[in-house]
Amino acid sequence: MTQQSAELVRQQYEAARAQADARQITDEDIERARARIGVEVPHLRPDWHVCNLDALYHYCQGLGDDNPLYWNEEYARKTRWGGLIAPPLFQRGMGVSRVKEIDPEVRARGEHALSGVHNWYSGDNIEFFQPIRVGDQITIKSYLKEVVVKKSEFAGRTVHRISRSERANQLGHLVSYADTLNITGGRERTTGERTKYADLEPAFYTPEQIQEIAAQYRQEVKNRRGATPRYWEDTQEGDEVTPILKGPLTVSDIIAWNYGDGLTMIPGAHRIAYLAYLRHPNGFPINQAGIPDVAERVHWEEEMAHRTGNPAPYDYGAQRNAWMAQLVTDWMGDDAWMRHLAVQFRRFNYIGDIQWLKGKVVKKYTQEQEYRVDLDLWAEDQRGRQTTIGQATVMLPSKVAGPVKLPTITPDWW
Repeated sequence: MTQQSAELVRQQYEAARAQADARQITDEDIERARARIGVEVPHLRPDWHVCNLDALYHYCQGLGDDNPLYWNEEYARKTRWGGLIAPPLFQRGMGVSRVKEIDPEVRARGEHALSGVHNWYSGDNIEFFQPIRVGDQITIKSYLKEVVVKKSEFAGRTVHRISRSERANQLGHLVSYADTLNITGGRERTTGERTKYADLEPAFYTPEQIQEIAAQYRQEVKNRRGATPRYWEDTQEGDEVTPILKGPLTVSDIIAWNYGDGLTMIPGAHRIAYLAYLRHPNGFPINQAGIPDVAERVHWEEEMAHRTGNPAPYDYGAQRNAWMAQLVTDWMGDDAWMRHLAVQFRRFNYIGDIQWLKGKVVKKYTQEQEYRVDLDLWAEDQRGRQTTIGQATVMLPSKVAGPVKLPTITPDWW
C-alpha cells in the first residue's frame, strides 16, 4: 500500500468512526429505556441449556479456578455435595425463559433505546440459594428494574440500568437472584477527548518479577481451604481472607475467559455474525479496515478501547466478578456456602495489569439458624489503585449445629 492510499484509508476510517461514535444519549433514549421497566425479557439461547462436566471444566479453565470440586468427579463425590457443583458465577450463562416474545406494542415503545451507545457491565448483587449440579436445567425470569440518569467524570451523561434475573432449577427451587448494573455512555466523539486515564503507564515485568508471580500462584494451591472445613467457631472478626492474584492480564486470558464463559457477548462468526449485524447494525462499530465488528473487542483490540477513552483493552466485568467469587470460595472451603456476593467495579483493569484480591471478616453472627460471617472484599492493581470493592456473606459449618443447611425456596412465578 502506498503512503497516499494508506492516508486515504485512514481518512475514510476516521470519518466513519466519527459518524458512529457521535452517537450520544438522548432524552428519547432515556424515555424508551424506561418504557421497558418491568417487562420480562425472553431468554431462549443460553450459553448452556444443561450443566455438564465439559462446560464446568472449560469455565474453570477460563476463570483460572483449579478447585477440583467443580471439575473432578471423583473428588466431588467425596464432598458433602456428593458430586460436582458449578462455581457460583457459572449460573450467569444458564436460563431459558417461559416468556418467548415481548408484546409488539410494548417492544415498539422501547425499541432501539440506547442502541449504539457504549455499555459497561459495572457490578452485581447476588443471593445464592442452591447449587447448580450436572444435569440441571435452569428457568430464568429477567426484567429491567430501574433506570437512573447520572453524570460521569469519565463519560459525561450516563444511564444506569439495574436488571433483575431470577433463576430456578427443574425442581422449581430458586437457585439465585441477581441485580446487575450496566452503565451506558457515549464513546469519544473526537480522538483523545477523554484524558482521565491518559497518563496511566503500561505495566512491564522483569524475569525476576514473573518468577515471583509464578511462586505466588504455586502457594495459592496450598492456601486453598478445599476439603478442610472452616468452622464458624474458629472464625473471628478481623480475620484476613487469604489474598489471591489475577494477572498480569493478557489477551490470551481474555480469549480463555470468552471460551469458558460460552462466548456470551459474541454472536458468532461469518454468516451468523453478519446476520446479527443486519439485525443490529449499531452493535457492530467498524474497525480500521471498514469492517463491522463487535463492540466487545474493547477487551482485546487497542483501536476499539481507545475509542471509549481507555489507553488499552481491559477485562470483562463478569470475569472480574468471578475472580472475586473465587477469592471467597478458596477461603471458605468446600463445606461452606457463599450466600451473598455484591461487587462493584471502580476502575479499569488493563492488559498487563495485576489484581490482588483481598478481604477480611467484618461480622460474625447467626441468623435464621444459619452460622454466618460477612466479608469486606476489594482488589488492588500493581499501582496501588483500588479497582473493585465488594461484600460477601458466607454460611459456615458449625461444630455445634453441624453442616450448612441451604434454604429451599419456590419463587412465586414458578
